[in-house]
Amino acid sequence: MSEAADRPTVSSETPVKVPSRLNRVAFHGLLAFALASVLLLLSHRLENLSYENYVRDLKLDSTVKLIEARERIETDMFDRIVALNELAAVIGAKPDMNTTEFNLKAVDFLLANKDVINIAAAPDQIVTMVFPKRGNEEVIGLDYREEPEQFETVHEAIRTGEGIITGPVDLVQGGRGVILRKPVFVQNDLGANTPWGIVSVVIDYDGFIAGLGLSELEAKYDFLIGEVTSNGGASTLYGDPRVLDNDPIKLDLKFPYGNWQLAATYDGGWPLHKPGYFSRWMQRLAFISIVLCGLFYVLRLAYNRRIAERQLSIGIEALDHGFVMFDPERRLVAFNNKYKQLAGGSGMVRVGARYEDIVKANLRKGLIPDAVGREDEWYENWSKRLECKSSDNEQVLADGRLIRAYDRPMEDGSVVGLRIDITDLKKAQMAAEAANKAKTDFMGVLSHELRTPLTVILGHAKLAKNFQNMPAYRKLKSQIEKHPEISEDVVPQLDAVHKQIVTMMTALERSGDHLLFLISEILDFAKIDSGTLNMDMEAITSADITEPVADQMRPMVEEKGLHFEVTDQVCQITGDPKRLQQILINLISNASKFTEAGKITVTVVESDENVVFHVRDTGIGIPEEHVTRVFEAFHQVDNSSGRKYGGTGLGLAISRDIAHAHGGDLTASSVQGEGSTFTLTLPRRTSDEVPGEVIEGAALEEEDVQGPEDEAMVA
Repeated sequence: MSEAADRPTVSSETPVKVPSRLNRVAFHGLLAFALASVLLLLSHRLENLSYENYVRDLKLDSTVKLIEARERIETDMFDRIVALNELAAVIGAKPDMNTTEFNLKAVDFLLANKDVINIAAAPDQIVTMVFPKRGNEEVIGLDYREEPEQFETVHEAIRTGEGIITGPVDLVQGGRGVILRKPVFVQNDLGANTPWGIVSVVIDYDGFIAGLGLSELEAKYDFLIGEVTSNGGASTLYGDPRVLDNDPIKLDLKFPYGNWQLAATYDGGWPLHKPGYFSRWMQRLAFISIVLCGLFYVLRLAYNRRIAERQLSIGIEALDHGFVMFDPERRLVAFNNKYKQLAGGSGMVRVGARYEDIVKANLRKGLIPDAVGREDEWYENWSKRLECKSSDNEQVLADGRLIRAYDRPMEDGSVVGLRIDITDLKKAQMAAEAANKAKTDFMGVLSHELRTPLTVILGHAKLAKNFQNMPAYRKLKSQIEKHPEISEDVVPQLDAVHKQIVTMMTALERSGDHLLFLISEILDFAKIDSGTLNMDMEAITSADITEPVADQMRPMVEEKGLHFEVTDQVCQITGDPKRLQQILINLISNASKFTEAGKITVTVVESDENVVFHVRDTGIGIPEEHVTRVFEAFHQVDNSSGRKYGGTGLGLAISRDIAHAHGGDLTASSVQGEGSTFTLTLPRRTSDEVPGEVIEGAALEEEDVQGPEDEAMVA
């Protein structure tokens, strides 16, 4: 059964059916039960996720507090261990130290640590010195080798050369304590370290625990401080080992002696539920009830949809164009009479008919002139349209009408289409294209006809401007100079005539060059519009563009009193150097026109994929509403700018289209009163890229005719 089985079929031949009340109620009940089940499962999953987040937050908050406790513990122990190491080092440096000297060193340790019970030195593992002596007399003479419980740790410390912390232990003098032991080594005659004995610091266990500052946290947490041994076992310094069974937070204690760990969990274990557990479930049940009510409302609307389908059938039947819809299996599910007429009125056009059968029926009747004699080939090409994401094709009918077929696929694989009679529209389009071609041809012919005589005029103007080099002029002046009696009067007058003619010819040449430039722009625009503008592409650098342009434009810019600056990173590109120079000349010329004071800068930078040319000025700027329009052909910011600065309004249009022909772009940004920036972006040439020789027909596409503009207010 395809997905289209539940799709409504709409045509003038298919009545809309409404399901019976009994079937509808049964279906709605099953749907409500399924939805309620899904929502309950989802609520349960959300509650679990919420609880996990809650516990994670509790652990995070607890971890922060435990880190603070760990830092206090580490600081306390580190200070004690450093002091013990210093004492061991002093004894190692002076192993024959007497009791008085030992007491002087030990008293400093006791003053810094009030909870220390005693400090004992045991050369050869026999305690000979202890401080304070009072109350610890029983310790003197203690041989660790005779105390199995202590000898194991003492022997391990001497063997490894590292200090050891043990506790809590029952002390010889009574009570419990934590013992810090540090082995002492001395150098023998050969310079090797040999064990001298061991120094032990006995700390009052209760005072030590109180000094760790855990009392504030004990009301909320269960703690365990213990040493993790190399064989995986653990010794407990403080706390209940059962803490490890409740998924505790574990933090390593960075003691120099051993591998110690701080573990903690909430008092009695982590909470089983997040606070507000029952109230949230009540809210969820209320929400599910609301959703079910909404479901029944939506189902009621869906029931009414079937009634509305009849109105849809009437609506598509009212279309002036043919409407058709095929399901994913290409079977007809909806159409109107207009489509049936355009399909030749074939009896195959009915709901459930296959697309292939409808088309082949028309082919057999010869209703498609283009397919006569090659029906199979035509059908194969035509059927591929439905596999595309979108398809627009034109088809000539047997009666000469031209039909545009629009087909669009939908998410489920179905296809919806329109068949539009565009006969009159096509005729109008052809007439418009003919008129546009005539216009383009006329502009090209006119530009050539104007350029030819203008070139002759400019040539004669240049000759006339330098007529002092003509043989006739030199001969006349020579004859005059041979008659001194008249040369003094005639030669100055002749020079004045020469100066006046040069001035007139210079003005004529300037105006002629400007007119030739305008004609060239019109001719380029005509070539672009007709698709005949060619690009001679070659491998070049940005310097091949900027250096000739800078040499050409610098005198004009500096003559106006502006500072001109060019910065080029010398980047590799592929392009037509003359056309790219044309773009920069146009941009710099525009900047000079609309900048009365300040500077014009040209910078070239390279990015990962592009080479970017920036032309910045400090001119009058462009109004915000005109920034995006300066590239439109013939556009002027206002009529007065065109009269004041001259130009056709085509320069930027041509420049941007040249940029597009190179695979780049030309954009503008401006702040009125501060200046403008025009940015030319070109693709960067890679080392393995081979440039093409010529790109023909760089046409100005319809969407690109927001044409280049050299005469708009571009600052």
